[in-house]
Amino acid sequence: MIKFPLLFTLLLLSFGIRAQDEVKDQVVQAMRTGNSRELAEHFIANIDLTVKETADVYSKAQAEQIVRKFFNDNPPIDLVIEHSGVSKVGDKYYIGILRARTGYFRVTFFLKKADAGFQVKQLRIENSKNDF
Repeated sequence: MIKFPLLFTLLLLSFGIRAQDEVKDQVVQAMRTGNSRELAEHFIANIDLTVKETADVYSKAQAEQIVRKFFNDNPPIDLVIEHSGVSKVGDKYYIGILRARTGYFRVTFFLKKADAGFQVKQLRIENSKNDF
């Protein structure tokens, strides 16, 4: 009898992890292709956004425009996630290197569990300290 609740709990956990990984993969793919509209679909209503030296909390629509301008100025070639983890508040974070035609950028984004599933609550696109 104890096997059923344990199995049920494991199934729920695997669905949560799978949903989180799916959103992460969609965010990475949108960044690789420079698709700001697709990327913004995963933003929370007011996202903490840093693009190079500009940082603030923006509405989803404002953030999409800022990211679109960045992608237009720095067409992406690839994004490789190099590290992931869980923050102190339980949000999943990913750190990677975005290779663009203009150079390399360090990308960090945090996924937060929301009513509609996992969403990006913070995105940072910063100049890389070193060109690989």
